[in-house]
Amino acid sequence: MALFLAAHWHNGWAVREINGALDTATARELRDLAAPVHARHRHRHLILDLSELTRADADGLDTPMSVRTLLDQDQGKLRLVCPQGRTERLLHSSGAASDLPVYPSLDAALSAPRIVPAHRMGGAVQ
Repeated sequence: MALFLAAHWHNGWAVREINGALDTATARELRDLAAPVHARHRHRHLILDLSELTRADADGLDTPMSVRTLLDQDQGKLRLVCPQGRTERLLHSSGAASDLPVYPSLDAALSAPRIVPAHRMGGAVQ
């Protein structure tokens, strides 16, 4: 299954909506798409919206950590959108949810203050 991305900008954040499978086969595709956007625009704030994922595995869910490493080089921010369900459970079981701010909706991710770590905020999924 392929990974489809919709891209838009909102309030200073680059938003990438992921639809499809985020797994071993598509993880590189996400990394390859995030890197040029960052390099070209030097955009430091990125939201990966995982709301429409149909499937994910451990390799796929490690990918946001790679993207965060890229953004960290420029003191950037990465937020994940992931409503309750299987993907959220995988994020928690893999440990990624403890290292990355995870929000239940795009609105919650966009409205959270940038200076406070999101995983400690009431709006983030704990």
